Amino acid sequence: MKRGEKVVQIRTTIKLGQAHSSARPKALAPAVLLLDPRQIDVSRWSNRHDESYRSDAFQNLKRSIQHDGENQVPVLVRALPSGRSGTSQPRHELVYGHRRRQACLELGLPVRAIVENLAEGDLVRRAHAENRERAPLSAYEAGLFYKQLMNAQLYSSQRQMAEALGIDQADAGRKMWLAGLPADLIGVFRNPAEIGCDDLKRLRAAWTQDAEGVLGRSHRLLETEGPLPARQAIARLVTHGDRPGDGGSITQENSVLARPSATGHRPIVEIRSANLKDVTFRVNTGLAKADCEALIRQVEAFLLSRRIDH
Repeated sequence: MKRGEKVVQIRTTIKLGQAHSSARPKALAPAVLLLDPRQIDVSRWSNRHDESYRSDAFQNLKRSIQHDGENQVPVLVRALPSGRSGTSQPRHELVYGHRRRQACLELGLPVRAIVENLAEGDLVRRAHAENRERAPLSAYEAGLFYKQLMNAQLYSSQRQMAEALGIDQADAGRKMWLAGLPADLIGVFRNPAEIGCDDLKRLRAAWTQDAEGVLGRSHRLLETEGPLPARQAIARLVTHGDRPGDGGSITQENSVLARPSATGHRPIVEIRSANLKDVTFRVNTGLAKADCEALIRQVEAFLLSRRIDH
């Protein structure tokens, strides 16, 4: 059971138990069935943040369903193989309609649903398309979703994923970057699903310029104030405190991009390119581990922003 779900008594005059004892639940109309929301499993590709079920938008949806006595727009499910759930009652997996199913669960109402036999790739595409049309995912939710697809190797590259889902690859890369930030940094946000596109741009710019400083500010915020609303958290994270970046400028001399060291001797990083196509990075051994990791993150951010798979 997903966190935040409530076990409730289904309040309906329709005998759902009898419907479940037969091969198929009772049909209300062609292809539209009444299902017990407790017999619908949330998909492994579920991409709604827990806080979305406590938002004003969800409460409005819940009131609308309560007023109508049903979810007028059916959810989409696929039947699970018999015996998979360890019970004789048939179960289904939710494709889309997570908010509608959750609202019906909390209200004690059956769910109007359409059952289709879908392969995994088709399930993902249908779920993503429905979310874009009805209640678009936040940048953070979308980033988690895309990362989950890539980690599961459902697609061989970000480019293939973008083509399959009909999304912009660079935009997907930015959202995956957000979802891949350290847990301590995400923990500063009371609800990371509230991070908007402008917030994402500001945070990414600050991270690219001084990742260590942003992470340090996130630690201090968690220690002193705890999780904050998204806009307030962004403002605190991107504002330089008493530990600004260590400065230094980027210069180009004879095809060498060098960041001067604090002592003015050897450059910390050399980026050599003879033809501006094949680029070689050279990091001096004296560079601290944290600085090396920050450099890697900045290079990854650059590659994502230029639509380069890596």
